[in-house]
Amino acid sequence: MVMSVTLAAAVLSAALAAPAGSPPALRVRASSVVAPCVEAAVRAWPAARGGVEVETAALRAPGSVDVLVASAVELTRALEGGTAEPGTDVDIARVPWVLQARGGGAVALRRAADLAGSGLEVTVPESPASYEAWRWARSTSGGRVRSATGRALREAPIVLVPLSLAAPGDRMGVDVPPIVVRAATGVAPARPEDARALVAFLASEPGQKAFAECRVDP
Repeated sequence: MVMSVTLAAAVLSAALAAPAGSPPALRVRASSVVAPCVEAAVRAWPAARGGVEVETAALRAPGSVDVLVASAVELTRALEGGTAEPGTDVDIARVPWVLQARGGGAVALRRAADLAGSGLEVTVPESPASYEAWRWARSTSGGRVRSATGRALREAPIVLVPLSLAAPGDRMGVDVPPIVVRAATGVAPARPEDARALVAFLASEPGQKAFAECRVDP
């Protein structure tokens, strides 16, 4: 399981401070392309009790969870595979893709069209949600594209990422369909009432605002 250090510390502190008999942490599983914004939305959820634990993993990874949040394509697979509860899925956001140049040999890149004939390699997130972005990058850059995660993605000179993973700095718009983000309750959640409440919050105006205002460190 992978969690941000800040959120992991918060979960641990809540667990240590919780009185005996308090409910277990609400488990939320988010795909890597939206996890930072899911964490931001969870922190803004006013009804949280007993702690909320956000993990970054494939939606169909082993282990039960209360809430799942991911791109539409990933959540559809979770619904079809029996990981998410049918009929509980809702739209919560549409996240645009942006192109970023992060120094080095990419400093001459000022707009997306500059990729053509530049010989520059584009890195996209390794995710089922990246299919359209991969196609765009391959077509625009002449085939110089690769997938990466974690540090390799953060340190790549040229990245095509959803806004949820963009670093501070200049961001160039691209003609790639936005990622549709959806949420659903898991199958047989440990805290069904709270799971439904969190999904409803994520789909609400305050939840969508918190999701959209997330920030990602360089």
